Amino acid sequence: ARYKQEWLYREEFERYEAEGVLQMHTAFSREQARKIYVQHRIVEAGNDVAEKMLNQGGHFYVCGSARQVPEDIYTAMKEVMMAHERCGEEDAEAILSNLKMEGRYTVEAWS
Repeated sequence: ARYKQEWLYREEFERYEAEGVLQMHTAFSREQARKIYVQHRIVEAGNDVAEKMLNQGGHFYVCGSARQVPEDIYTAMKEVMMAHERCGEEDAEAILSNLKMEGRYTVEAWS
């Protein structure tokens, strides 16, 4: 969301986080002078994201505009995997492909 006030299901997500069911890294792109997007938060939390996805059976859900969001987030996730696994781009893409096939990397995008 661009603004915190646009955050759908906020109370539910915050309750799930408080219960330890999920962990969130939010990005409200218009809440500050410099735009911050989800892909920035993914890279910032890279070690935690990789640990949860690769070693703790985590799931990753991407929701947003089909224009650029899925591609930008995929690039950030690939960067995280390359850094965490100390591997090249091809291996990182294989990791993400496997996560998608396992149903643990899901994209819901619309135009």
